[in-house]
Amino acid sequence: MEKNISKNGFIDVLVGLQWGDEGKGKNIDELLSGGVYSGVARFQGGANAGHTLKFGELEFIGHIVPSGCLREGVELYVGNGVVVDIVSLVKEIEELKNLGFDILPRLYISNRAKLVSYLHPYLDQAEEFSRSKDGKKIGTTSRGIGPTYSDSRARRGLLMGDIMFPDFDKKLEDLCQMHLNLLKMYQKEYGFEVPLEKINEAKKKWQEALEKVKKLQICDLSHLVQKRLREGKNILAEGAQGVMLDIDHGDYPNVTSSNTLPANVCLGLGAPHPAIRNVYGVIKAYTTKVGGGDFPARIKDETVEKMFQERGHEFGATTGRPRMCGWLDLFALKYAIGLSGANKIFINKADICPTDKIKVVTGYIEKGKVLEDFPLRLSQVTDVVTEEISGWGEANFGISDREKISPALSSYLDYVKNKLKDFEIEIVSVGTGPDRTHSFPWDK
Repeated sequence: MEKNISKNGFIDVLVGLQWGDEGKGKNIDELLSGGVYSGVARFQGGANAGHTLKFGELEFIGHIVPSGCLREGVELYVGNGVVVDIVSLVKEIEELKNLGFDILPRLYISNRAKLVSYLHPYLDQAEEFSRSKDGKKIGTTSRGIGPTYSDSRARRGLLMGDIMFPDFDKKLEDLCQMHLNLLKMYQKEYGFEVPLEKINEAKKKWQEALEKVKKLQICDLSHLVQKRLREGKNILAEGAQGVMLDIDHGDYPNVTSSNTLPANVCLGLGAPHPAIRNVYGVIKAYTTKVGGGDFPARIKDETVEKMFQERGHEFGATTGRPRMCGWLDLFALKYAIGLSGANKIFINKADICPTDKIKVVTGYIEKGKVLEDFPLRLSQVTDVVTEEISGWGEANFGISDREKISPALSSYLDYVKNKLKDFEIEIVSVGTGPDRTHSFPWDK
């Protein structure tokens, strides 16, 4: 039986179950097509997310704005757990307006959301530069996400609501002075230097964006969300990145700077826990990863990996970086499902299979021993256990009827479902391309 507050609305959550880039934007749009939800909410992350949305011939890549932006009448919530890059936010709002979508009347931003300053990105770059000296780059997007969360945890950061108070300029000045001192340290100790004219240019753009942001609906979002639930309205909470990048349960320190698990919805939105109903998980038919750290499922044959990169257009929506490609990693997937409590999954990019045979990772090996538990560090993994099965080619692109898919793809989906049987998980739909119509239901 599905749980939710009696007579009230509910919150469904959608998260990636891999290392991000699973195609969540399309699945959010798919869920919204049923008219069940009155709003979509971001609850963590920032402009390091990149959700690609398609609407007919239109395409929009959202970094801060929730993915319901192309659905008229759907409210858009940016929760307190989000770090807000106001330059990116203003740019997205203007891009959407040019596409014919004026989202201002339906966009609500928590006054407790964290504010990314014009210096945070440079601190991010400086930290990555210093790590590169020891060959320990994390591979951040350099958007200032980590430093903003760090300031928040150190209780010196700025909140979105602060911009409406008379002491904001002083708080901003104090914070930026500390940031400039840190940048001087990075210059002295590591040789990382940012030209003053570059900082001044960033400051000017940031201040221009700030004046526009002051006109937005910055409010007590937790109160609004709870009000909507009492009104019987339902909300879809949209996760950024993926479970395997969670700062507490991922391959630390090669993780993102926030908790990506559905458990963070209540904290990142100010929502009551009993309101959470379904948890939708999203995966690809294979696995990808960007950034630093080990990737046990990575395809060892560089030619085959490049084929997946090219056929799957595996280049980051935020950075443009090529993604590492690997086989479906069931060992990591089971770990992610256990952490997230996902009871329904979407499988994307099932049309991408450029090889006659594929492998599936079913276990990790450390120094000859098959691991029972997920390792603390992926660097512990010295080899993987795999099973080889038949590929299905690329004749399934755009198919929206389950009966028309190839027997080999059907066999693969049955294989995955059987491997996850202990979780009693439902495969909601299977994606065969980027457009809204490129999918078909699996479990009925």
